[in-house]
Amino acid sequence: MESTYIVIEGIEKSKHPKALPFLFLTEMWERYGFYVVQGLLVLYMTKAYGFSDSKSYTILGSFSALVYIAPMIGGIIADRILGFKQAILWGAIILSLGYAFLVFSDPNTFYYALAIIVLGNGLFKPNISSLLGTLYAHGDAMRDAGFTIFYVGINIGALFAGLTSGFIKDHFGWHASFALASGGLIVGLMTFMYGIRSGAINYQAAMHELKQKWFLTEPFLLFYGILAIPLIANFLSSEWAGKWLLPMAGVFLLFFVFWLAYKHSPRERNRLITLNILIMASIVFWMIWMQIFFSANLFIDRLVDKDVFGFHIPTTVFYALESIFVVLLGLIFAWSWQSSNEKYTSSSYFSKFVLAIFFVGLGFLTLAFSTYFTNHHHLVSPLWIVSSYVLITIGELLLSPIGLSAVIMLAPRHLTGMMMGIWFVSLGFGGAFAGWLATLSSVPETISDVVIQLPIYRKAFMSYAYLAFFVALLLFIIQILINKKLEKYES
Repeated sequence: MESTYIVIEGIEKSKHPKALPFLFLTEMWERYGFYVVQGLLVLYMTKAYGFSDSKSYTILGSFSALVYIAPMIGGIIADRILGFKQAILWGAIILSLGYAFLVFSDPNTFYYALAIIVLGNGLFKPNISSLLGTLYAHGDAMRDAGFTIFYVGINIGALFAGLTSGFIKDHFGWHASFALASGGLIVGLMTFMYGIRSGAINYQAAMHELKQKWFLTEPFLLFYGILAIPLIANFLSSEWAGKWLLPMAGVFLLFFVFWLAYKHSPRERNRLITLNILIMASIVFWMIWMQIFFSANLFIDRLVDKDVFGFHIPTTVFYALESIFVVLLGLIFAWSWQSSNEKYTSSSYFSKFVLAIFFVGLGFLTLAFSTYFTNHHHLVSPLWIVSSYVLITIGELLLSPIGLSAVIMLAPRHLTGMMMGIWFVSLGFGGAFAGWLATLSSVPETISDVVIQLPIYRKAFMSYAYLAFFVALLLFIIQILINKKLEKYES
């Protein structure tokens, strides 16, 4: 959600706010906990609970969808009722409880732990970013640099999660890793509270009239949250909801955004239609990209040789590669775009999205080819994973930050907040469809022979690549067909 920026006295344009280090560390620890769970979840379901690949993919898809959709509601609650600081505190506490509940869960209570995590993420995730935005003066050029530093914290948290969670799991068990995630949230919570107590996080939310309604006070919100937990848990446990309800909601959202576009002037209509096409393309990108937590995760666990120079590498270390490449390649991309002084137009957005989807397709084409080059144990070299994840990261850097810029540039000013919310919801639908797409790689429970598993993953990864190449080509053709109309409405 877009929040009203408030200028805090004492903040100079030439300096970052004192709260930045505290928010950086709080977000880093929160992302650490989240990616510990995200990276282990499909492995945990298939190994600890014995769920089938298909069932595990569906659950993870529904969970990923709700994790990205819930922040829209959490943002509204913070804007209208709690304020950013209180929403972040509530979110961190609920997340730590959710991860702790996961430690003691069984196949029946497992869904309740995931439901608690969804609630906590909804309150925490959107509001710590919004809080950081309010601490800069409107128009302050330092804001972009501040968010860049903040984004580095996200990737450091994800990196540490990948590097540590697998080792902890191997030596101390699954529950120790989930306890580590809960501990990370507690450290983040303590950091945030210290920032408030020290006066560094100095933000006062304006009282909103909705907060004065008796049925929207804190005790009632807590009651509503408790009621929501079993509803979300039942949703997550329902394969029908994951396979049909979420996709149907995605189709409804698609009709809504195009209907919204036709209510505007020709200039705004064409820009909104352009943005809607990009959002649709991003859903395809995310459903393929998220396979690093779905099918690629199980592929690495089962069919990649993880013994390097006598040292065993846990499966989770491989998804940490993506965070390393984001940091390293992100600096290069940022420098190249700044040096080129390229003017962002609708056409340039299309071009970058085409390349992004093409590169994610190349990444999975690389994984498909890797299955032809195995060692004497019929296992794939880890170097193939490194090569694939470099290509996938290039795709992410061409789409994720560019998509945020496209929303700001193409959405009418009065719809910027809503369209930004829809952009993030598209990640949720990408997660839902990722669960569906991953079922192409489902290995029957009766098959344990790696020689038989290899062609199953090969066919699935080739299908991902073909889908990416088809959508990239389609987007390129659309760009050519409407390029003149786009140029006509560029300001």
